[in-house]
Amino acid sequence: MIEYYPYSNIFKLVELPDEIILIDQLGGFDVYKNNLVLQTLDTLAYKSGVILPVVYHNIFDNTIHQKYKNLLISFSSEWQDKLNFSSLLNYTKHPEINYKNFVCSFNGSAHVSRKLLVSCLHKFGWFDPVSCSKNFSYSTESVDGHLLELVDNDSFYRKFFISTSSEEFFQTTYSFGHDRFNHDQNIYKLENKITQSFLHVVSETLATSYCPFVTEKFLYSIVTRGLFLTYAQPGWHAHLEKFYGFKKYTKLFDYRFDLIQNPVKRLVELLTMISKFSKLSSDECQDFYLLEQDTIEFNYDHYFNQGYLKSLTEHELQL
Repeated sequence: MIEYYPYSNIFKLVELPDEIILIDQLGGFDVYKNNLVLQTLDTLAYKSGVILPVVYHNIFDNTIHQKYKNLLISFSSEWQDKLNFSSLLNYTKHPEINYKNFVCSFNGSAHVSRKLLVSCLHKFGWFDPVSCSKNFSYSTESVDGHLLELVDNDSFYRKFFISTSSEEFFQTTYSFGHDRFNHDQNIYKLENKITQSFLHVVSETLATSYCPFVTEKFLYSIVTRGLFLTYAQPGWHAHLEKFYGFKKYTKLFDYRFDLIQNPVKRLVELLTMISKFSKLSSDECQDFYLLEQDTIEFNYDHYFNQGYLKSLTEHELQL
């Protein structure tokens, strides 16, 4: 028998089923790759004297498989496609690329990393309510608390996130009225914001975690033939290229930020790296866009031809 669980129900388990399918981000992983959901299952399996099969819709690296020895974790490309990837396959026509903004970024629920991202975008002067959303409010004190928790020299990094005028921004919501899970409809609300922005700074789920977690968010740029960089977990872009087959825009962007483990330092490095493009004219940005046209077209075709699924299936057999 197969039991299907959102990860929040794991903590209520008394008796293990024969197999568990997990979805969502599992609450994230700390720097030592500890995860409360997997640890709970691993402990239950150990006490029960079994090796528990666990099916998941994202790919874990070998450190996770080795850490939780009482779990037989397998990756399901079918679940990944169903939950995250297939929803935009019917979107086959997008508006013309016509730059009016520097960046766009869409931020739904108030994860710590999203508060950090929108705070930093605002401090850099790039959060334009026309092209960026923030569907939550928070306080200066909460940002200070996150910085204190995440970096030793928080007074230094505070200058990249908070100013004397930040509180009003923090307390204000900026929404495009999106429906969190209706991606096939949300794309029509966001298509113009993406095609009119030089860069989509993708706000991935739980960028403060330490294991790459891939959802559909970057695909909004793929299907509109846009440029994107993702604020996500360390190694996310390399993970996307290795396992999913989407290419990076290496003619324009320096991806060394992707290697930085600390989420605050990684975010500051990401935005610092792209700052060199921020003062360019629309025509100049268009010229840079054309430098990556081959990669843009490759990624577009790779999605609509479902090359990503072939790549995932091949890795599924190897994992």
